[in-house]
Amino acid sequence: MNKFIIIRLFILFLILAGFSGGLWLIIQNSSPSQQAKILETVYTKGNYIEAVIWFIFAGAFAASAVKNNRLVRLYRIIATLTFLLFGLSDIVEVQTGAWWDPWWLFIWKSLCVLSMFCLLISHLKLRSISN
Repeated sequence: MNKFIIIRLFILFLILAGFSGGLWLIIQNSSPSQQAKILETVYTKGNYIEAVIWFIFAGAFAASAVKNNRLVRLYRIIATLTFLLFGLSDIVEVQTGAWWDPWWLFIWKSLCVLSMFCLLISHLKLRSISN
């Protein structure tokens, strides 16, 4: 990793740490019913934000698929669909209230994660062959 990536990740870490600390202070000074509402709001909005992040990844893979050869393009198209479906599963998760219930949502998410893992292994194999 180059130093600019490390700097960006560190800044993201600081933002997340600040958000978590602020949320902790708010929760500590709230009644139990307010705490439940706050946590529900964080869960709901967090899943929508997570879905947008997966959609951004899907868009980036779709854009990069255009510039590559046939095999890499196929992998990028599969990655696009995987991240798009994973983002949609987060939206469904908000509606159901849990990622493990109903059972089919758990299977949906598991297949997306399995696909991401297989794509990572394929990427690492392709990279080692080209080097």
